[in-house]
Amino acid sequence: MTDATVIIAAWNAADTIGRSVDSALAQQAVSVGVVVADDASDEDIASRLPKREEIIFHRLEENGGPGAARNAALDLASGDWACVLDSDDTMLPDRLAGMIAMAEELGADIILGNFLRVDGEGQPLDGVPFILPEGIDPEQPLTLEEYVADNLVSRSSRSAGYLKPLIRRAFLERTGLRYDPTLRNGEDCHLIFEALAMGAKVHIRPEADYLYTVREGSVSYRINPDHFEALIKADRAFTRRHDGHLSARASDLFRRRETGLRNMMNAERVLQALKSRRLPEAIRLAGQHPAALPRVGRQIVEGLGKRLRGEK
Repeated sequence: MTDATVIIAAWNAADTIGRSVDSALAQQAVSVGVVVADDASDEDIASRLPKREEIIFHRLEENGGPGAARNAALDLASGDWACVLDSDDTMLPDRLAGMIAMAEELGADIILGNFLRVDGEGQPLDGVPFILPEGIDPEQPLTLEEYVADNLVSRSSRSAGYLKPLIRRAFLERTGLRYDPTLRNGEDCHLIFEALAMGAKVHIRPEADYLYTVREGSVSYRINPDHFEALIKADRAFTRRHDGHLSARASDLFRRRETGLRNMMNAERVLQALKSRRLPEAIRLAGQHPAALPRVGRQIVEGLGKRLRGEK
């Protein structure tokens, strides 16, 4: 009997999917199934998977983004728990057993797992967990206000929205909770927004037993400005759906979050214009959105620093 299903949305991940699936199947002290949802890749994902009965492979007919692929995988999941794993990331062998034990002890619907950032070779980039364990109270459930405050998109933020969830399937089936397919970035964060609004009991686990791969060219490294626009629309739709139930603090935090998202979106548009040598457009955009200029300046300085160090 399957205890947990690891769901993996994969798009053009032929080089990494095998390693991700292997880490899921290597989980100790739990019975694990894996669902790989191929988001209409140009590559042959299926041929890179181990020939194991625990693996279900499903290919979407059209590319729908990570939310659509994860929804398809959730519909095929079995067992008491669903665990999200990205197609270029891995998990340490005791991760699921530890998360499930914590969830059962606390009566949690969702456990958010801490992680280490690693490069493409699996080498640590920071040497410390993404969120420092001393800043986490694992026995204290998150409130919506706390979670939104953790996702305000500030310069120094370590957004809890990056943490991958373990979700009780009974909660998913009872509430109908699914990913927003309109989002190409921030889809995990929005899933937790909705879960908290539905009354989910959510906890953060301090142990960094998920290895989050950071690559140049990945979505998390450089975000399409249109994806920010989609997040802003999703945030507004969320606050409209739950109007009358949100606290004044939550509403204020969502307004602050929109300001941060807009600043990031406008900064990315200026940077794209500069990169494409469209200087008049970059000057026009900078003049229209002066609040984005500090971020533009930081990105330029960081880019120059990498060049001087010989980094790509």
